[in-house]
Amino acid sequence: MRFMPGFFGIVNNHKIDDITGYEIPCESYTPVICDERKGDHYYVKRFVIPKFLNDKVFEENAKSFICTDGLLLNSQELKQKYQVDTNFALIDSIYSHNGINGISEIKGDFSGVILNKTTNVWYIFTNHIGSKNIFYFFDEENQELIFGSDLKIIVAIMRKKGYPLDLSENGAYSLITFGYMTGDNTLLNNIKKIPPGSILIYSEGQINISQYYRLNSNPYITDSEEIIIKKLNSLFLDAIKLEYDKDLEYNYSHISTLSGGLDSRTNVITAMKAGYSNILCLCFSQSEYLDEIIAKRISSDNGFEFIFRSLDNGNYLKNIDEYTFVNEALTLYSGAAHAQSTLKLLDWKKLGLLHTGQIGDLVMGSYLFDKNHSPVNTDAIKNIAYSTTLLDKKLIKKFNFNQNYENSEIFAFYERCVNGVFNGYRVIEQFTEFSSPFLDRDFLDYAMRIPPKYRYKEEIYLKWILSEIPEASKYPWEKTGVRINAGLITLFFFRVFRFLKRKYQGQKYKDSMNPTEYWYRTNPGLKSVIEKYFDDHITLLNRYPSLMNDATTLFKNGTILEKTQVLTLLSGIKLYNLNK
Repeated sequence: MRFMPGFFGIVNNHKIDDITGYEIPCESYTPVICDERKGDHYYVKRFVIPKFLNDKVFEENAKSFICTDGLLLNSQELKQKYQVDTNFALIDSIYSHNGINGISEIKGDFSGVILNKTTNVWYIFTNHIGSKNIFYFFDEENQELIFGSDLKIIVAIMRKKGYPLDLSENGAYSLITFGYMTGDNTLLNNIKKIPPGSILIYSEGQINISQYYRLNSNPYITDSEEIIIKKLNSLFLDAIKLEYDKDLEYNYSHISTLSGGLDSRTNVITAMKAGYSNILCLCFSQSEYLDEIIAKRISSDNGFEFIFRSLDNGNYLKNIDEYTFVNEALTLYSGAAHAQSTLKLLDWKKLGLLHTGQIGDLVMGSYLFDKNHSPVNTDAIKNIAYSTTLLDKKLIKKFNFNQNYENSEIFAFYERCVNGVFNGYRVIEQFTEFSSPFLDRDFLDYAMRIPPKYRYKEEIYLKWILSEIPEASKYPWEKTGVRINAGLITLFFFRVFRFLKRKYQGQKYKDSMNPTEYWYRTNPGLKSVIEKYFDDHITLLNRYPSLMNDATTLFKNGTILEKTQVLTLLSGIKLYNLNK
């Protein structure tokens, strides 16, 4: 089996086994950089793609061993602050001066490990939003910790060591309801994910998890609307500069996703206004849909290079096991399959990190139900699920969501975005790194504390664009089909037009980025692959009759996306060999 880029480790209080026969090769991706460190009680190995390598630390001195993966966006600024020359020295200095919580100073999408050799304490950490997954298994009896960025590696090591591997029915039902894992769950009972903004600490044969960052809505900021708009723009520009300067630090050219939505155009147009050039914009959707039309026009008008990849017919959805392998059965395979099938077509040698507008809509208010924050209730829970067919009160109670979330918006961020949307980043990690200015810690903290009365229906977002980025308002918004400053009458007539078009075209209607139902009806090859995969693999659930019955009902009666939820579950069981 091959594995995804990243790192893994084994730590215990007795002698580490020889892992030579564990079948964990470096040849997962070519080219790849491999390194390892061994001690009497630990083994750590990394295999990373050779991009942004100075940001990916793997070094030690007499006091510390440090390993990181991903981007340290503000490393240049911090190196000046701490008067050091390398990123290893930077992290070592941050830890020496501030303790492990000092990693909160670092911005970017990263994860890492620090071993304090003096105290023999291990710290394994995620960034503030957990965009670089780290999974772990802990054997309390033998005081053994296995951790890594790839779930499949942990499974492989556990299997070699004789640990039991069982399907998590909670994880299975997460897949066929929400479409992604909830909380810290995976598809395996005894393997968990380190939460966002958290540090797993291994000391004296025990583990505990400490949280150094938590997104909050309170206290609300008290700035005026005018000041809010100026502050949003200033923080956003700072975040843009960190991202795009990182490309320049490594002499890479810029590449960004671009669609008909607001988030991606806000990114690239702000970057252009800040003086960044040679931006390649990448769009993928159904041909002649608004995403293609709008993105092409934005690129043409602003001098961006433009690549469009057509998703017509949905044939990319046939490669079920390929996409489950990449997302590790943590989210429905169809979720980021379009990105995977597109990104692998590009030559990434000279391209930098993939800039995105990831979850700008949520940050700016799209998950608010009204002008006040609401509690986590049944409506809020169902609102973030791909399928509510099986999501009855009994199952909702089993997920036990209500305890940890300030309101339904924070709930949506941590469950749907962290566990669902961000898992799409795994697709990107095979080729390059990634970032979104909306997820910059300073921008995110400020934006999410803007009172909901300003953010409801993304009102402050639209005002910010009109005031500070008017170039982005010249084009229709895919969500409405008209410009954001169009009057209500224009919006009304467009909605009538869209309704009549849908009614007239009936089953031929395909007015969407990825009209999956249309593809399923009109592409016999796609329908055949999906149905055959189900027929060939449903027996994998023979050990779980109730789950098998629910999965069968959902597949037979559900939408194509609900069918892909079931297929992801079956593919995941096959991937981890959990049917025995």
